[in-house]
Amino acid sequence: MNACSRATAFLAFTIALAPALAAAQPVALLPLGGSAAQERLEAVEQRIADQLRAQGLRLAPPAASARVDHPPTSAQLEAIAEQARATYVVTGEVEAMRGQYRLHLHVYYRPGARLEELLVVVLESDESARLADILRSMVRPDGLGDDALRLTGDEDPDARARREAEEAARREADEAARREAEEAARLEAEAAARREAEEAARRAEDEAARAAEEAARREREAWAGRAPYGGDGDWMLQLGVGGRYFGTLGVLPASAQGGGGLFDAALRLGRSFREVEGFELRGGLELTTGAFSGMAIHVGAAWLGSPIVEPVFIGAAAELGVLFTFTGARDAGFSARVSAVIAWRPVEHFYLEASLPELGYVSPGAGALTIGASVRAGYRF
Repeated sequence: MNACSRATAFLAFTIALAPALAAAQPVALLPLGGSAAQERLEAVEQRIADQLRAQGLRLAPPAASARVDHPPTSAQLEAIAEQARATYVVTGEVEAMRGQYRLHLHVYYRPGARLEELLVVVLESDESARLADILRSMVRPDGLGDDALRLTGDEDPDARARREAEEAARREADEAARREAEEAARLEAEAAARREAEEAARRAEDEAARAAEEAARREREAWAGRAPYGGDGDWMLQLGVGGRYFGTLGVLPASAQGGGGLFDAALRLGRSFREVEGFELRGGLELTTGAFSGMAIHVGAAWLGSPIVEPVFIGAAAELGVLFTFTGARDAGFSARVSAVIAWRPVEHFYLEASLPELGYVSPGAGALTIGASVRAGYRF
């Protein structure tokens, strides 16, 4: 390759690489001044730095001792550009206003020794786009040029109308997008709340179902495991007392004419059978006093069932026997008795029992009907 060809190739390479080299030109961004609060100045400075980076420029930090007046002079900016080896030096002043601020921007272009200034108003609602437009128009080799009129608002009425219409359309589109996003977020939040409520209701229903199932299971287990009558012993020994009132059907011993009260003390022995739950044969001896005195021997049966889980038993009993009177006619006769029975087992093997009411018939003399009640305490073995 001859020298001419090499020169041509180098020139073509330089032309192709020029945009990338220009895009990577260093910019020294100096702290902003002005009447705005320090927090506001730092925020605007950060946004300017973000826009410069977004445009492909490289920030070249100035020396820590670099200070400029506000507004700066060309000599000050030239010195800072030389120290930072920057192509551009950017600084400015900010005056805060409600919802906007006034920016007095200074851009120094070192190769051309050119200092340009621009005073613009920046709306906070359009800050990013506005700063991007301003910096693209100033931080470039050609400088502001005709863009100064457009950026300061002194542009052609038709061009300004078009720009304002475009900006209004863009704001409307942004607002519509924002409203749409908010509506989507609201709908999603409502849907999430409904899903959460439905899930909570389902969990509550499941928990209630599990609790009901567990309660039913415990109830079934308790019912299956309830104590049967007579389960703690086939034999039973009872001691009891009772009281009855009788009314004569005819003539009994002279001392019993017209009826009266009777009091009993009894000893009973019972035998239950596991093959027939709750059934028990009973027999015993009973002493009677009151309107007349006597002794009775009874045999009979009782049946008691458990309608609840607790060791409480309800049933009925019937007895037949022979009554011997010691007073009056001193006679022997037939005796029969039926009753409703309730029993309670407070501890294993020990039972308390009551017969109420207890209806009976005795036949000595002309006979008599009796009604009363009795209580007993028994032990099973």
